[in-house]
Amino acid sequence: MSRRLKEEGSTAVGEHRIGDLPDDLLAYLMSFLPSRDSVRTCVLARRWRTLWKSVPALRLEDDPRGDDGPRSKFVDELLCRRHPTPLSVCDISSEYNTFHCEEAFKRIKPWLRYAFTHDVRALRVVAGSLTTNLVLVSSHLKRVELCFMQFKRSVDFTGCQALDVLEMKGCNILASILCKSVRHLTIKGGCFDDKTRRRISAPNLISLKLAPCQGLTPLLDSMPSLVTASVESFDQQYHYCFDVPCEGCDRQAGFPVVLEGLSAATNLELTTDDQLSIFRMDLKWCPMFSKLKCLLLNKWCVADDFTELVYFLQHSPILETLTLRLDFQAHEKEHVMETYEIYDPKEQSSLSKHLKVVKIIRSSMKQDVIVDRILKILCAHGVLFRAI
Repeated sequence: MSRRLKEEGSTAVGEHRIGDLPDDLLAYLMSFLPSRDSVRTCVLARRWRTLWKSVPALRLEDDPRGDDGPRSKFVDELLCRRHPTPLSVCDISSEYNTFHCEEAFKRIKPWLRYAFTHDVRALRVVAGSLTTNLVLVSSHLKRVELCFMQFKRSVDFTGCQALDVLEMKGCNILASILCKSVRHLTIKGGCFDDKTRRRISAPNLISLKLAPCQGLTPLLDSMPSLVTASVESFDQQYHYCFDVPCEGCDRQAGFPVVLEGLSAATNLELTTDDQLSIFRMDLKWCPMFSKLKCLLLNKWCVADDFTELVYFLQHSPILETLTLRLDFQAHEKEHVMETYEIYDPKEQSSLSKHLKVVKIIRSSMKQDVIVDRILKILCAHGVLFRAI
């Protein structure tokens, strides 16, 4: 009996251990809850009545069709009663599902204004195809994630001097992107304008991932600090590039779009399904990849008698690892990877003396003819290898 009482007593004590934590730590833990749930903790005990007012995060939902009435009323009351604690995170989710819904932005705009006046450092907006312009000004904002939004006239982050990370997922971008301080930029899904070539000006980028679903590949301004870049191009209209206007560009008709901006990268991935790709056209402007050590290309580099592959061998003087992904049959599940290690560097030409590994990824054994041709081209340029 005494043993049973001891076990029950220890359990009871364990149930209340969270109450022994200091207020600051409890507020931090509550910051991972939706704000509505954070407020609901006020009924737990007298001590919890006002803890929610100091939570350093806002996680807000806007759904005027909800069963509990318009949630904006709850948010307005929350913002009025909350203590002026600086915000580490503001996460806003809107349930609107149609484009051109200006009402949605009007509803969440005061919430954004509140976040910026309380020194928010990380902002995430999932807005269900909300259409808006975006010009942000903040000296504290370090990270921004925007999902399922459409931008018509401006995406301007030049007023955010501390912004380090920008992610745009599933967004339709019909405007140029200006972000001077950003070091890490990801644009995934969604699309760019298919009538006017937009521009990305991010001179301090260290890493770039650009993988839209469609539209004209944007013009990339110079990125001298770039280390890692991955660009997937869906630009099906580049063979008409001289007729495509470019927003914010004072160059004459006919200009390099992507590769000049990527030329300082150390690690580079360039993939496209378009045989008349923007990459092929950009090579005509003779960019030099003087820092490039790791390069991944897919089938576009072998489409025109391997000219593009040869170009990179000749203009990447310190290239160490070359990966070729010959995914001609995208529906095939089986992938065979062959790796070749470079040896006898003394006998290699200066064009390839740093090259150590060549990886060829193929989707079908039928591509042996292509692989053999690639190996012969490498040999012709002084690349000696053995399979490993």
